[in-house]
Parts: sequence; structure tokens; C-alpha cells
Amino acid sequence: MSEPSLTLIRLLPPWPALLAELDERVLLVADLHIGFEYELSKLGISIPYQTDRMLGDLIKLVREVKPDRLIVLGDVKHGVPITSFQEKRELPNFFVKLLEEVSQIDVTRGNHDGNLPEIVPPEVRIHSSKGLVIGDDFKIAILHGHAWPRAKMLEANLIITGHNHPTVQLKTPLGVRLTQRAWVKGILEPVKLAKAFLKQNGGRYEGDSIEAMREQFETDLLNPEMILMPTFNDLLGGLPVNGETPQSLLGPMFRRDAVDVEGFEVILLDGTYLGKVDFLRKMNR
Repeated sequence: MSEPSLTLIRLLPPWPALLAELDERVLLVADLHIGFEYELSKLGISIPYQTDRMLGDLIKLVREVKPDRLIVLGDVKHGVPITSFQEKRELPNFFVKLLEEVSQIDVTRGNHDGNLPEIVPPEVRIHSSKGLVIGDDFKIAILHGHAWPRAKMLEANLIITGHNHPTVQLKTPLGVRLTQRAWVKGILEPVKLAKAFLKQNGGRYEGDSIEAMREQFETDLLNPEMILMPTFNDLLGGLPVNGETPQSLLGPMFRRDAVDVEGFEVILLDGTYLGKVDFLRKMNR
């Protein structure tokens, strides 16, 4: 990653979390999927509810890094379109306990977060699926990733998303394949990003897509970095970025070819740097 973000954004091994150190300390986690166990029970798979364990982990993390603010990048809950009794019962207390540890909590809505404002305490700030921006000199756009951000958010220096549940598939010498959660990060190409956004939003242009973004959406694109967040919930499956084609990644920014993930770098939760996605795909064949 470029030098500014190295000083402002910190991975927190072994936690699947990031810390942004701007004018405030902001802790970021993604994809809690509270209520996932209830979904499993309908399939005949019975496991103990994990909400208290996940809450304990989050409280431990908050006490460790002492953030001023916690942002959850969507999919706080799991059930769609119905909110399960487990979610209705456990989500209010989950956030009440967290609010005792950190004074401000924000949520960018994910595709699983229907009815969330009616369940969580009013002190939790719920943002639209188009996300929010933090920072002044160094801007960070934060969203779940199942919907396009607003045009002006693409002016950010860094875009952080959840939604894809990124993992990497590792093959042992015995031929056993293991899947591990990972951070995936890289640089976005502004021309590709502009073309994809214009196509998505009906923008007409000939020639320079960057100039078209400036004229039609009053947006000046940089070369933003992107980080795909691993899931905080360790029960969830994930998408092996070295076992799939880029088109298999979830969300409109990937489906519209705005992101060239082949050149992105992969880092395990313990901090191990594995290399770029294209290299890992060749090694996984």
C-alpha cells in the first residue's frame, strides 16, 4: 500500500479488523451475521449460539485498541428477508454492551440488514448502503459493498468494503486444501472505475471517462486503494480469491469490471503476506 495509508491504517493481527488513526481512532469490522446459527438449525445443523462469544471478542478488541468509534461494515444480522427471533432477542443487548465500551457506533447497511433500525438501540447510527466517508486530508470511504457508493465517495484515498468474505485457499504437500480468512488489498485504476460507474448510472461520454465523471458527477477520481475486509464471524464460509475468477466476486464494482483483483495482495489474519492474487491462483492449480 502507499506510504500515507501505512501510517493511517493498521491491520490488527490476529483480529479480522482494521484501525484507522485519523483525527479519531476508528475501529472497523465487517460481516457479523448474528443469527447465522438459526439458519443452520433450519438445515438440521445444531450448534450453540455464538453471539456472546463474538461480543466478548469485540469487547476484548475494543479494550485492547481503545477506539473513539466503532464502524461495522454491514451484515450485522443474518436473516433475510425475515428477521429471526434470535436476532430480535440478541441484537439489542449486543449493542447495549458495546456502547458501554465505545461511545460511538456506526453501521453501514448490508444486504442482510433489513429492519435493523427497529432492532438496535437508537444510539447506533445506521447509514445507507452507499456508505459513509471519514477523514479530512486523507479520506476513507466505508461501505458494505453490495451497492455502488455515491459518486463523491470515489474521491476517497481509500475504499474499504466487506460483503465478499475473502479467504485464500492453501494446498498442503499432502494435497489437503485449507481455507483461511484474509485481507485483500490493492490499487484501483481510475479509468476502469470511471467507466464502470458511468455505465452503471447511465452516464454518456465519448473519450475520457475521468473527464466525464468530473463533468457529470462533479467527481475527481484519484488512484484509490481498496481493502476487502475478512468476516469477523469465524463460522462463515468465504470466497477463495485464488480459486475463483474476478467475475465471481460479489458486488457491482466487481461485476462491472471496475476492480482488477488479480494484482491485489493477500494477507492472512496472523499478518503473513502471501503475495498477489494472480500468483496465488497459479500456485493453487
